[in-house]
Amino acid sequence: MLTDEQLYAWWRLRHLKGVGNIAINELLSRLSHPADLLSASADDLIAYGIAPALAHQWLTDASALYSGRSSTDSSDLALNPAHGFAALQAWRAHAEHPDQGVLFVGDPNYPPALASLRDAPTFLWYRGQLECLNKPMLAMVGSRGATPAALEWTRQQACLLAEAGVTVVSGLALGVDGAAHQGALMNPNVSAATIAVMGTGADIIYPSRHRPLGDEIAQRGLLLTEFSPGTGAQSRHFPSRNRIISGLCQATLIVEANLRSGTMITARMAADQGRDVLVLPGAVANPLARGPHQLIREGATLVENASDILEVMQAAPMPQSTHVQGIAKPKAEIPTQLAIETTATGPATPEPPQLVSMIDFQVSPVDVIALRSGQAIASLLPALLQLELDGWIEQAPGGYCRKR
Repeated sequence: MLTDEQLYAWWRLRHLKGVGNIAINELLSRLSHPADLLSASADDLIAYGIAPALAHQWLTDASALYSGRSSTDSSDLALNPAHGFAALQAWRAHAEHPDQGVLFVGDPNYPPALASLRDAPTFLWYRGQLECLNKPMLAMVGSRGATPAALEWTRQQACLLAEAGVTVVSGLALGVDGAAHQGALMNPNVSAATIAVMGTGADIIYPSRHRPLGDEIAQRGLLLTEFSPGTGAQSRHFPSRNRIISGLCQATLIVEANLRSGTMITARMAADQGRDVLVLPGAVANPLARGPHQLIREGATLVENASDILEVMQAAPMPQSTHVQGIAKPKAEIPTQLAIETTATGPATPEPPQLVSMIDFQVSPVDVIALRSGQAIASLLPALLQLELDGWIEQAPGGYCRKR
């Protein structure tokens, strides 16, 4: 465990403009122990790959570390690095919640699979149960506009996986992410069942409608982020979040995705990180099955249930960190098994009306649609007719089918 003085040395270095996660991890791999940074000279830092100007700045000028940072940047808690570190200390001191803190990439408690990445986050802020990190982990991700059938499948399988001792990891987004967290929490007798990796600070639940879910995860699972408290949602944060989701896990499961989507980017990241990519196949008529089917064509593993997932996870080795309490050893490059194309062209599909998301690509009876939407059948029928005229659905024996 590093002292505050040692941790502050890494904090200051990480927040120099021009020093990122890769540079920090490279430096860490060259030191015998993280504490050795305090005794390093400018020449030592330069020899370890830090630019000369930055090495001298780190040693002599702590006041200029935040130049050019925006107030919502993950590293910008204040204009002075000491103020930002004071906030880190306050978070570690459990000022508001008993189960929160910060993990440094050189700490023994830092998740080893994530630490094996070249761009592993230097600091991870958490709230909840660190026990989640000690179990086998599976990422479950997919479309925000997933079909009801896919969401129900996700909840059921996540519940079974949690009961089998797997930590379900996702991103707290609407759709598949939320269903994965909900399913993992379904059994009240299962603890440390899910991790929500966030694109915000750990004190800001996004989207806001998932605040109750986020609160439950903080109690029975783990909220995890590389962004400092107070950091709001920004689009550029989410690709960074996605690499943590896949990097934590032994495998990543894709449940419904467009060809051009953040889910497909996460699948590419998982493959690049040497993780298994698993896929739930879908109906041919379902546009959200195109992403998963493309992954299957390129070598991803088709799964149908939790038993299939557990079989793959038992056969695959868990990635290990090259750092053991800060002592680094060279690590062989893991070959990429999938070449995932995420740059398909074509016009963007308009966002479907909310009622469309209540209808499956297979036949959905009117009474089922009414139950899902909370509408009376008398008021539902005119809305269904309008969706049919707009080309979103079509009438079929026994109900309606979604077309796109």
